[in-house]
Amino acid sequence: MKIIYNRFIPFRPFWATNLCGFVFVRKDVGRLTEEASNHEYIHSLQQREMGYVLFFLWYNIEWLMRLVFYRNSMKAYRNIAFEREAYANERNLNYAKQRRHFAWCKYYRTKSGLRSEIREFYGEIRDFIREDFRPLKYLFFLLAAAGLLTAQIHYHFYDWAMKPSYADGTSMLTISGIYAAVYYVSLLVTLALHRELWRLRQWQVWVFPLILVGIQGAGQGFHTYTNWIHEAALTIPEVNYLTITGSFLFRSVAIVGLLCVFRWATTGHFGLYGLVRSTKFLKVYGLIFLALIPVFVAVSFTPQFLEFYPKMSITYCQGAFNMADASLIGLFELCYANDFLGVESMFRGALVIGMTRWLGPRAVIPMALTYMSIHFGKPDLEMCSSVIGGYLLGILAYRTKHLWGGITIHLGIAMTFEFLGLLRIYLG
Repeated sequence: MKIIYNRFIPFRPFWATNLCGFVFVRKDVGRLTEEASNHEYIHSLQQREMGYVLFFLWYNIEWLMRLVFYRNSMKAYRNIAFEREAYANERNLNYAKQRRHFAWCKYYRTKSGLRSEIREFYGEIRDFIREDFRPLKYLFFLLAAAGLLTAQIHYHFYDWAMKPSYADGTSMLTISGIYAAVYYVSLLVTLALHRELWRLRQWQVWVFPLILVGIQGAGQGFHTYTNWIHEAALTIPEVNYLTITGSFLFRSVAIVGLLCVFRWATTGHFGLYGLVRSTKFLKVYGLIFLALIPVFVAVSFTPQFLEFYPKMSITYCQGAFNMADASLIGLFELCYANDFLGVESMFRGALVIGMTRWLGPRAVIPMALTYMSIHFGKPDLEMCSSVIGGYLLGILAYRTKHLWGGITIHLGIAMTFEFLGLLRIYLG
């Protein structure tokens, strides 16, 4: 471990930080004490046993999860498991000799409150399935999901049914029609198997989902902006950059904006479904996400992953607007991350929480299958997992009436894949 005294790193209020065994200390705080040096050495051991990169990825994601829960950056920092271990043992100067590998794992405290929340979390899912379960209905759900997956994997549905529509200008109508077909077939079968076709007497059941999937399809299918970009006096890197960044920026702004208008027009209240002040189950969502990180790392080595991530190839955009690569990537990732607010607001928000008034729990499965259909053209594993994730997040949105769990997990997965994709590129 090498200690480097300097004037600038780290930024206040911190005065020492450990980066891959190099400890940067601000000169204005003086020399490191034995306890502080031991604290940083514990971090060196943690980083080494996690291969450095995984440590920093895990550390920052855990901090973000805890920030959502505590709403205080310093409290979130002190409760990271790595910091808990370091602070708890910094005065024990022999700790490094006694320490076992991955000792920080035991600092994920499972207080009775958290255990109760975990039990309640799984209880919500279990109770919903018990109430909603019909053998034929869930058989249909599995067969429909398998059919959508087969259409993409074996028949390349996206390539011949959706992709050409961008070129001939019919993409907004074509994509909206596909989503509407998936939604209404799923809805009719679901209601029929529950003997609840009486719900179809309500005009909102026919009109509102059509408007909502139309908003989603139109936002996803709008392609005219590329003509605007090509008509502008821009360099090739700038055209490439705006083309890929604009797709996410326009889609997210358009979908969220139209959802706000729909919400205002139908209820008289401006705002989105599920964006309420609620932290129910956020700790559990965070733990689930952290547990899945090794899976994400394993997936990042698959050929399909390398084809799709990262979403932006900086090679074709270098020098755009005289911006550095880091600035171009950072701005793109902000636009990409913003897209997930629209996705969650649409599927778990409007199509589940919003339609609960007329469909009750029957809103979940049609939403999950429609959500799966927006993954046509993406990696097979991502499309397959989307129906499972969409179904479970739909249950929890229906039960909790908030979207923060879905946003946390969805955004966390997307940003992790982007980070891993960029890492693979820059490390070769």
